[in-house]
Amino acid sequence: MSTQVDILNSKGQASGSVELPEDLFAIEVSDYALYRAVVAYEANQRQGTASVKTRSEIARTSKKHHRQKGTGWARRGSMRSPLVRGGGVAFGPQPRSYYEKLPKSLKRLALRSALTVKGSGDQIKVIEDFDFAEPSTKSFGKILDACDLKDQKLLFITAENAPKLVKSSRNLPKVSIAHLGSFGTYDLLKADIVLFTHQAFGKFVETHRQEG
Repeated sequence: MSTQVDILNSKGQASGSVELPEDLFAIEVSDYALYRAVVAYEANQRQGTASVKTRSEIARTSKKHHRQKGTGWARRGSMRSPLVRGGGVAFGPQPRSYYEKLPKSLKRLALRSALTVKGSGDQIKVIEDFDFAEPSTKSFGKILDACDLKDQKLLFITAENAPKLVKSSRNLPKVSIAHLGSFGTYDLLKADIVLFTHQAFGKFVETHRQEG
């Protein structure tokens, strides 16, 4: 049986309801897909810029600095050697890409698993679309207060990019705003509450049902 979620207005009152489709919000959760999605996200945040100089890149002479025998020292042939202080580094890090791309089917399964986790925990909310004439953190905070969402880590999802809402929420440390197509499994799992605007929810369900 599908779950119904109230559509809240800016005063925190229910003005209607929407259905959470079972194929998006009530599937069998795949812990493996969630794990892979989180690991891939974190890997893709890595810059991969760590770098050290090898012996061939050290600006030192390659002339043998002491004779081969009779000194009691190791038979080193260059001041660039990793054995010498200031020499090159053996097997050190070099710039590389940590980028990891998930198969579409696994990515889709992870997203739906995350939605199911949030849906089963009553962490999916829907609110009527709203905007401000000018950016206003105070007004945004009042709406969250009315909906009893102010002290929770919130992912607010809009149908399109909403610059005024983004600016209005910028000083609210527990609020992050995303529009459709700009969030993923990691963002859903990180949030305590996922708040869709009514328009965003409708478009999201339609798009992902078409994808199968």
